[in-house]
Amino acid sequence: MATIDLALIERWLTGWSLSRGVPAPLPYGEGLVVEVCMPTQLRRYVFADAGHALQACAEGIHEPYIFLKAAVEPGMLRDALPARWSIESPGYLMAGPAQAKDRIAPPPGYRIVRERQHGAQVVRILHENQEQAASGRVVLHGGCAVFDQIETADSHRRRGLGSIVMQALDAIAEEAGIGERLLVATEDGRALYTRLGWRVIAPWSSAVLVTA
Repeated sequence: MATIDLALIERWLTGWSLSRGVPAPLPYGEGLVVEVCMPTQLRRYVFADAGHALQACAEGIHEPYIFLKAAVEPGMLRDALPARWSIESPGYLMAGPAQAKDRIAPPPGYRIVRERQHGAQVVRILHENQEQAASGRVVLHGGCAVFDQIETADSHRRRGLGSIVMQALDAIAEEAGIGERLLVATEDGRALYTRLGWRVIAPWSSAVLVTA
């Protein structure tokens, strides 16, 4: 799989940052850096590959809760880093098509609500008991729609709610005339997005220092 252009990664990372309410990414040598400033993630450095720039960055980091991320397979990232770095579960950088025009309605007993939070437009599916059954968010920025935090509660799975959330988010992107759609998926999420026509454009791997 070809190396992904850093500009594409920056578009995704900017959307991710706006979605989470953290500062936008800044250039860092041949990569990018985001000051996340959360208890379990202080900062993340992001690179298109696991080459010299990532390795040099890793060598100078000794504080805990600093993340390195790159569009490479987990094994490649492992081989590039000192042993003190822990490799996280694999992810997948994915690109999506516009969804079908015929939207799926929520099942009986569920309703869709929309709101804004940070820089994202949020879609929630609520059960009639007011429990949140599923949710997701999309950030529209720079001609790109970044989908983020697509979640379905365990007690509401297997009802197609994840697909409904994705379609509702896609409608927001379509109304804005945006063609590019990006997300980073977990292993479980990849199955849903693949069914909806998304495709993997690069592996996505993460490493972290948990202790100093």
